[in-house]
This record gives sequence, structure tokens and C-alpha cells, in this order.
Amino acid sequence: MNLPRFLGCSLAALALAATGLAAPQAFEGTVRFTMTTPHGTVPMTYVMKDGLVRTEIEAGGQTVAMLMDFAKREMTMLMPQQKMYMVHPLPDPAAASGPGQEAGSAPDVQLTGQYETILGYKCQKIVVKTGDTVAEIWGAEGLGLFMNPGMGGPMGRGRAAPRSAWEAEMVKRGFFPLRVVTHGTGGQETFKMEATAIDTTAPDASLFAPPPDYKKFEMPAMPGLGGMNPFSH
Repeated sequence: MNLPRFLGCSLAALALAATGLAAPQAFEGTVRFTMTTPHGTVPMTYVMKDGLVRTEIEAGGQTVAMLMDFAKREMTMLMPQQKMYMVHPLPDPAAASGPGQEAGSAPDVQLTGQYETILGYKCQKIVVKTGDTVAEIWGAEGLGLFMNPGMGGPMGRGRAAPRSAWEAEMVKRGFFPLRVVTHGTGGQETFKMEATAIDTTAPDASLFAPPPDYKKFEMPAMPGLGGMNPFSH
């Protein structure tokens, strides 16, 4: 499986992109997901502790990990193969907008009143319609806010991917999605994410910092740009 291609699709589909920027609620623990896109299926691990979030995606024998520190407003991407890491500032929430968030194109949000228990958590089904896209989300309360870096790689210029309409609704309403199914034109399924396990054991603090043997990677300046890093804006 082509990891960069899959991540580009998966992270763009999730794309909460750290734009809630209020520290997640008090939940501490680990949620494991399975994500499915037209490019394949991969596991994702989501770890939360004290306003810190670690997201890991595995594919093709490689692991991509993102660390988010809401107090410092920083996002760190770990590169295990190179034993390096990169640090980016978290974006201004006002700068991130996605389909269905522009003026005059507000999504149609339906709180269905239907509930299902997923992994012991009561979830309400929410349907969000934006244009030809329909997202069905089963959201739980009390699990904090779901944030995803949405970078798509080290050349992401430190910017977040736009949030989709359903993701914005999750942040707005304080729901944590334990199941998401999106459908495109014609009703075909375009993305599915479902939680497979929840562990409420408090994670070790070391998970939210680069390993001590990792070196910080600084994007080199390019000639003719006055020493500025072109990927910092």
C-alpha cells in the first residue's frame, strides 16, 4: 500500500486538523480505530492525557505519529525511520475552513434521537448533509474532543487541512466520534472510521514527547528567500 497516498486521503477525510484548540476534556486513555478509504484499511491509535493528544497511523510497515500540545499550541510529527521530528505551530482556528463552512453553505445537521452503545459508550447518531456528501456519525460525550493533525506529510507547510462539515459539528457539540460513515454522490461509501477498543488506563507521559534519541529536523532555508523557511507560512 502506498502510505503517503493513503495518509493524504485518510487525514484529509478526518481533517479536524487541530482547529478546536480548546484543551480536550478530562478523559485520559487510548482509543483504537479502523479507518477504511478507497485506498485501503489501516489502524489508527488515538491517545489523550492532560490536554495532549498522540495520533498514530500504521500502513505498509510504517508508522506516522503526530503529537499535539494545546497549551503550547504546537504539533510535532515523528519520523521513526529517520529518528527525527518536526515541530509546527498549531493553526489559527479562524484560518481553517472546509466544505460546508463557507457563508451561505451551512450543512444540514440532524440529531436523529437514535442511540447505540459502542464499546460501552452511549452514542447518538447524527446525520450531516453538505451538498452531495452525507456523513453518519455516532458521537459519544465524555471522551474529549477528537483532533487530527491533517498534515499529510512534512511538506504540509505547517497548515491544517480544512475541516469537513461533520468534523466541525463534532467539535461544536463536544462529541467524540466512535463510528463515522460518509457517502458521496450516488450514495457510495467513501470513508469509514470505527472505534475497535477503548482503554481508560492513563497513558505514560513519555508518549507525548519525541524519544530522547530523536533529533529535531529544521527545514533548510532556500537561496534567494532571505533566509526564510518557505514552508513556515
